[in-house]
Amino acid sequence: MCEAPFGPKGEPLPTREQKLKLMKHVKWSQDWFRQALAGRDTFRIAKATPDVYRARNSFAFYRQESTSAAGVSCASHFVGELLDHYRVNRFNCPYVLAILFMSPREDFPVGGGRPLNGGFSRGGGLLHMSSYALDKFPNFQSTLRHELAHGFGLPHVEVYGYDMQTNPSVMAYNPSHHTNGFQDSATPSRFIPEDVRGLALNKRCFAKLEFDPAGDNPDGKSLYRIVWLGPMDIVGQPSLDIDVTTSSGSSHGTKPLNVVQRDIWPSKGPGVQFNAARTWHSQASDSGWVSLDVIFPVAVTLARMGIHTQHSGQYHAAERVRIQVKEGEEYRDVVEQDLKSVDAIVAMPPTRGTKWRVHLRAGKSKMVVVRGLRFFGESGEVFPPAVPYRGP
Repeated sequence: MCEAPFGPKGEPLPTREQKLKLMKHVKWSQDWFRQALAGRDTFRIAKATPDVYRARNSFAFYRQESTSAAGVSCASHFVGELLDHYRVNRFNCPYVLAILFMSPREDFPVGGGRPLNGGFSRGGGLLHMSSYALDKFPNFQSTLRHELAHGFGLPHVEVYGYDMQTNPSVMAYNPSHHTNGFQDSATPSRFIPEDVRGLALNKRCFAKLEFDPAGDNPDGKSLYRIVWLGPMDIVGQPSLDIDVTTSSGSSHGTKPLNVVQRDIWPSKGPGVQFNAARTWHSQASDSGWVSLDVIFPVAVTLARMGIHTQHSGQYHAAERVRIQVKEGEEYRDVVEQDLKSVDAIVAMPPTRGTKWRVHLRAGKSKMVVVRGLRFFGESGEVFPPAVPYRGP
């Protein structure tokens, strides 16, 4: 996490006392996360002192943007400016940006947080709070914990059907959790099982944390499905959207875009476990080959590709793959090989491109079901799914 006091033009920059107070709160939150996770992990603090940034625009500009009919939030401006300042982009930002907006006269903006690219472990994140809240609100610390958890990817507990006013989670609005300056609540918030499961999916921030179904859910309750926050629109940054199309036709209500927009479910039974919202199902092909065109918003260098085909443990697996990249007006072959598994990782010479074509050869059915595609550069996964793939 990187602390970044954000000073609009014409407003005072943080005093020494404010910077010290902010860092004391950040370190307390770091300790609280460690304690709430039973000592197993916590986030790292990138800088020992806050990195003060003089913003491009006035307080009035950001205030106006917060109510703009154009739908561009002040947070979108905050992040866009800081990404430029740190010379990174939304795809390689290594930080959860803890933004303290210098606002001495009012609580603007109210606290907020989210991952930049949505989901878990897909890049950086942000949280924003005001200097007014730092100076005036006794519950600054409990709010900071909540917004930090948003920055790491956690949603509110209401998405799981829990009450926001009474639930014990840090992701509720339970007033009994409020801190008082640097004194904790007598009944502080904690992480419920769904929270721990979500944090464990964010390996960029919690590399050591693993969700233990028995230890983290000792009551054995049925957990709600995994829910993630969506990506941000960020001023000056491309969208996160990968476009996927096909010339092979789609059937059973599926769409090609499903192969990059959702978490990847395993192919297993018993019985038919087909899910039209999470797969692409081709039409039958006379040649036995079907294809998907994948277009990234920026050029990427790929060294491996994950190919996840088949459903229900038995239907419509791909037997062979040919991967091409578009150079000029033509597609060039990069690699072709048999697929030894329905969850195969295909290695290729490191190749850079924006437009890619994935040809898949079907079996006897002459149809292919794709549960997901994954993309890897030389140093790790790029454009990962919203929920990291967890194996067959």
